[in-house]
Amino acid sequence: MTPALRHTLVEGHNPQSGRFDAVRLARTLGLSVPEMARVLGYTPRGLRANPDSKNLQAKLGELVGLVIRLLEELDGSMEHVRIWLHAPHPDLGGVPPYRAMEGGDFRAVETLIAAMEEGTPL
Repeated sequence: MTPALRHTLVEGHNPQSGRFDAVRLARTLGLSVPEMARVLGYTPRGLRANPDSKNLQAKLGELVGLVIRLLEELDGSMEHVRIWLHAPHPDLGGVPPYRAMEGGDFRAVETLIAAMEEGTPL
């Protein structure tokens, strides 16, 4: 990948529109469309019908930002990011991080990532 695109996940974009694509991003993160819909607070049908909707861009951008930060903490491994997102996390009451983000509230996961970045336990 070109260094100019390190701030995003190329595989999570619609190549025609250039916008984030919820279905492509779901696939990249190992999420089903219904799981991604719950994370974003949308319906699976709506995501499938218009996965790169302008209305989704801000929330998808926020999610991609968290994933980019995770990639930096996890040695650039998307496999490790997927594992981290799906593994039950003790600081989230045993809930996988992707489930803690359901409804579009990313604060708990952002707090975990910030603690990782700072090297401080919660």
